[in-house]
Amino acid sequence: MTRIAKRSPGFTIVELMVTVAVLAVLTALAVPSFNDFFDRGRVRGAADEVLSLVANARAEAVENDLDVALAFVDNGVDPWCVGANSAAAPVGGAAALGAAACDCTVANACMVAAQPLVMTSADYEDVEIGALPAAMTFDGMLGAVVPLGTRTVTLTSPSGKYDLEVQVNGLGHARLCTPDGKPRMSGVAEC
Repeated sequence: MTRIAKRSPGFTIVELMVTVAVLAVLTALAVPSFNDFFDRGRVRGAADEVLSLVANARAEAVENDLDVALAFVDNGVDPWCVGANSAAAPVGGAAALGAAACDCTVANACMVAAQPLVMTSADYEDVEIGALPAAMTFDGMLGAVVPLGTRTVTLTSPSGKYDLEVQVNGLGHARLCTPDGKPRMSGVAEC
């Protein structure tokens, strides 16, 4: 009686090499898409946080009837940052003083309603900030920008491919948009 050898249920070296080659090709095709995805995500996250901070600063100014100063800081050495500082509440019937400028590079220098209101670029690796807008204060009565005027700051993705602008109009309303000539992002209007 002859015995028939059973085949082992495994992979041959040729099958394994073909599988590895296919995976290598698919990975090589996917890496640029992933890099682009993370590039967009970093700049969008930073822009959304700046937009939120601006909106919160304005809302606190109106809610508490106190001026709130907003500052963008980029000294070229430390990461850039954005912070807000509210005026001190009036005491003894005296009028409230204006909000002091905020230096967001100093711990606890930017306080609104007894809470720190600051963000830094440290959370958004390699996102750059463009020309900084002029100092602004949100009026406690109406939330309007003092001195009146539109302020714009541009955030650029690590690769430089994507830009997003945060625009604050004279009434203190902030919006996010994509500048002309830059690739559009889902959910963001063109400037």
